[in-house]
Amino acid sequence: MIKFTQEAWNGINKLSPRSYICGFCGDKIASDKGYYNSSYSVISFLYICPSCGWPTFFDTQNDQYPGPMLGRNIKHLPENIEVVYNELREDIKNGSYTSAVLLGRKLIMHLAVDIAKAPEGESFVKYITHLKSSGYVPPNGDKWLEYMKDMGNEKNHEIKIGSKEEAERIIKFVEMLLIFIYEFSQEFEQAGEK
Repeated sequence: MIKFTQEAWNGINKLSPRSYICGFCGDKIASDKGYYNSSYSVISFLYICPSCGWPTFFDTQNDQYPGPMLGRNIKHLPENIEVVYNELREDIKNGSYTSAVLLGRKLIMHLAVDIAKAPEGESFVKYITHLKSSGYVPPNGDKWLEYMKDMGNEKNHEIKIGSKEEAERIIKFVEMLLIFIYEFSQEFEQAGEK
């Protein structure tokens, strides 16, 4: 691993403009200010977000640290579900894909207990059954739940690690499910009161 010394980083500079989603504030921005490191014939960059002022690192493979926060803030989530959902988002942002895959599965368990009134301590398959029989799984959603079951089993019971693609698929499904179950239903009820 290459060690970058403080002396290798040049003062703040005008860089080639780069668009990205800031991993700190979540804004989609374009920045042309930051630092570059050209030691050991390796060029890497720290771009400064014009919205929040925090630096984002781009390595030689163009990977971003911290990565963007995937998924959006969802209104009306119960506290325990919001905590797990945000942990899932943070894991993906930080590149912890194995734990993100496992957290997606845990979030489904929390959903089954909260909305389908499943008893705690059930198997994951039984939690899926509770969600299906309660009408909370959208069309073709059972395929997604099976995918999450298989990925979680693989990461939990075999010596396998999660990938970015797996984690991104899971966050997309979970986000859609949470919006459908909590946000849309609350907003419909509130609109009906007016």
